[in-house]
Amino acid sequence: MIEVAFTYDFHPNIDEKAYAQVAKKATSMMLQAEGFIEFHAHRNLTGSPHVRRTSIWKSLKHWAALAQQPEFQDVTAEFRKYVTNLQVTLWGPSPLLPEPIRPE
Repeated sequence: MIEVAFTYDFHPNIDEKAYAQVAKKATSMMLQAEGFIEFHAHRNLTGSPHVRRTSIWKSLKHWAALAQQPEFQDVTAEFRKYVTNLQVTLWGPSPLLPEPIRPE
C-alpha cells in the first residue's frame, strides 16, 4: 500500500468555486481507478502549505496507471492554475512499522 500526498498553497484571489470543480473532477477519477483505497483532504491550521490531499493505493503500479492517463494529466494541468508550491510525495510502509499502531 502507498500514500500519495499533494501539498500546496492557493494562489491569491483564487476562484474557490472553479478550484472546487477541478478538485471534484480529480477525486472522481480516483474513485473510479483500479487499486484506489481512500482519500483524505486537510487544511493546515497554522499556515503554509494550505492543503494536503492524500490518496491511498494498493500499489505504486495502481497510482501510476491513473497518473499516466491523459485525462488525469489534463485535470492536473488545470489544477495548477489555482495552486502554487505544489509538492507530490509518495509514501510507502516503514520496514520497522509496516502496520499502524492502535489502542486495543
